Order: sequence, then C-alpha cells, then structure tokens
Amino acid sequence: MSRKAWAMLTAALLLLAAGVYAWTLPPSPPQAATGAEQERKPRTTLRLLQFKVEIREQVLAMAEDYMREHPDIVIEAQVLKDYDTTLITRFAAGEAPDIFTVKSYSDIQDWAPRLADLSGEPWMEQISPAAVQGMTVDDRKLGFPMSIEGYGFIYNKELFAQAGIKEVPRTLGQLRTVNEKLKAAGIRSYAEGYKEWWILGQHLLNLPFAYEENPVSAIQSLNQGTRQLGELKYMDGFFDVLDMTVKYGQGSRSTLISYDDQVANFAAGRSAMMQQGVWTMETIGRINREQHIGMFAIPLSENAEETALPVGVPGYYVLNQNSPHLEESKQFLAWLHQNGDKYLVQSFNSIPAFTDLTADNLGPLAADLADYVRRGQTIPWAHALWPSGSQTELAKPLQDYVGGGVSREETLQRLQQVWDTQARLSGNGETVEGP
Repeated sequence: MSRKAWAMLTAALLLLAAGVYAWTLPPSPPQAATGAEQERKPRTTLRLLQFKVEIREQVLAMAEDYMREHPDIVIEAQVLKDYDTTLITRFAAGEAPDIFTVKSYSDIQDWAPRLADLSGEPWMEQISPAAVQGMTVDDRKLGFPMSIEGYGFIYNKELFAQAGIKEVPRTLGQLRTVNEKLKAAGIRSYAEGYKEWWILGQHLLNLPFAYEENPVSAIQSLNQGTRQLGELKYMDGFFDVLDMTVKYGQGSRSTLISYDDQVANFAAGRSAMMQQGVWTMETIGRINREQHIGMFAIPLSENAEETALPVGVPGYYVLNQNSPHLEESKQFLAWLHQNGDKYLVQSFNSIPAFTDLTADNLGPLAADLADYVRRGQTIPWAHALWPSGSQTELAKPLQDYVGGGVSREETLQRLQQVWDTQARLSGNGETVEGP
C-alpha cells in the first residue's frame, strides 16, 4: 500500500474513532459477595500480562475495578518492561497468561497458533477498519486493539519561544537550525532514553522504512536479499537525526538514560525535545501540569512535503486459546469495550480504535496527531513488518554507535547482519502483507 493510500486509511481511522518492572495487583476483597456465597462459587483467577509500562498504574486500577464489580474473579495483572522475554518464558514454563498483549502483523502471526479466534465477539463489528488488518491471520480475527497512537518529537513551547523559534521544523536543515538556536540560548535540545531498545531500535529506526514510497515492498526486498539497508532512500537522514540527538543532547550518556528519566527530564524542563508519543501525556502531566507542549513529525530530508507522522495501533489484547478460563477472559474484553470511554479513552488517555468510542479533549499531543491525520501527513509503523525478534537486536548496534567509536558504515554493516539473520530465522523470502 502506498504512503498516500496509508494516509487516507489512517485519516478514516481517526475520523471513525472521532532489571524487569513487574507490578502485580493483589486481590481486592469482594464487595458484593458474602462468605457463604464465596464458598458456593470459588473465585476464578485470570492472569493478565501487558507491555505498556507508561500506563501500568491505569491498568492496575482497571483490574481492581473489574474485580470490585465481579467478586468471583481475581485478576493478577502485571505490566512488564522486559515483556517479550517474560512472555516466552511463561509459556515455556507452563505459566501462560490468560490475557496478554502482542503487537500487530508479525507478532500476531507468530503468536496466532496460541490465540483464540475472537471473530464472533459482539464488539468486533465496532473496530475501526484500519485496526483489523494488523490482527487478522487466515481470516481469524485475533485481537482487541488497545488504541491508535502516533509519535515524533515532543517539544516544550516555552523553551522554543525563549530561543526565538517560531515554527516547528519540517526539514533536516530546519531541525539543525532549531538545535543551534536552542544551544545559543543555553538550552539542551534532547535527553533521549536510548537505554531502551524500543526508543532507538524500533521507533526511531522505523522512520527510514516508513518513509519509503512502498514500505511493504521495501521490506520484502530486504528479506529476500535483493536490497540492502544502506540503500533505503532515507537511511542517511535517519543517521543525521540520530547524530543531532547525540550532539545537542546528552552525548554518549544517552545510552544510560531510561524511559522514565527521559520523560522526567523533559517534563522538568531540562530538555526542549524528546522522541516520544501521545502515550506520555499522562506522565508529563503528573510531573508538570503547567507545561505547554506539542508534537511534530521528525524530518529525514530537505523536502518539507515528505515529512509525516508515524501513526498506528501499538498492540492488541489477545486471549490464550488453551486457557481454562477462556469464557471469563472473553467476558473481560466485553466489559472493557462496554467501559471503553472510561478506561481506553479517559484513563489510558488514548485515541480508541473503536467506531463507537469518541476521543475529545485528550490534550495537545492528541490534537497535533489529529491535525497530521486530517492533513494526510502520516506514515505507517513499518517496524510491525520487520522479521520477528529483530527490534531488540537492531537496537544493539545503534546503542554502540551512540556510545561512540563505531562508524556509520560499520553500524550499517552490523544492522544488515542482524536483519539477514532474523529474516532467515523468520523465513527469508516469504511474502509479507501489511499497511
């Protein structure tokens, strides 16, 4: 699908929508059942596993609310930072969760043999069309979309004004100028969290793939070995941006900065920009509700017309088809949809991927995302089509590059080696289908 078609699809989507950190929620005491009633009906325990650490408190609160309304259910909810490794380990150990989250396309396909078919669930008809493809395998609809999200450079409007910056940059040259103006004003541009593999090796590296005229075709060529990563049109622009975040940020120390520290630095006004998305709004607000912020697309060229915002579905709730409590898990998803305005929208502070849920007054980041979508200036989350397991491995050469002493050429060679290895393990040359 071309970028133009993708932009139209995401616009329709939004309009229709209008080391491991593990936090386990202890069972809440039942509110409605008496002791005798509990003896007659033993409580069922559902294990829920989720990867979005930025909303861990909201997820735990949601689980507690569900238990309060359903005293016969206990939800053991965990929100994990080292999610992928833990999920695989749990399945291997016979401790598989009942409800968990996976990313779209490649991850959904990998997990499909273990997932329950949700095609017949009543809420499935309310899912926005563009969210369906990423969780469909062999006509089986396997997921419950968490949200629609977008990311770019989030910026502090007051710090921009102090540096005399009146417009957000739309080209590489304009981005360099912004950085120089901030430097002249004594303001650090960035404090990026490159300790996290996903910030560097997934979200930022997504850009040169997503900016391709046909991302699916480009990734297919890479998988088949008929094209090299260095031949991607926007790869030089990617490294130019990465170099700027290091030069005008924390330098090699960027690889020591966690996601939490990155957001805290920005919210406290210690950096003017950070590469993040709409999901950070709640965290920023808790630290500094008075901060005036916005979000702009990251340019990789000198053509302002090419600059666009990555928009996609970050993940889906899925159900373990071998769970002994499959029906209870389906009831939980039905409840979550019925209460979507409270949890998916207001609590998670996200744009819902359901046509019967609305998303008003979600703050300036969501408003900026909506503006990009309305203008048709969007690109896909192409990393969802990468070979399985490649994201974490691709981050390592980039972290070494940021750390210093490794050339751009050597880094590209190492990235290519990672890609070739993961593509071979995933089935090199197979046709990929996506946005």
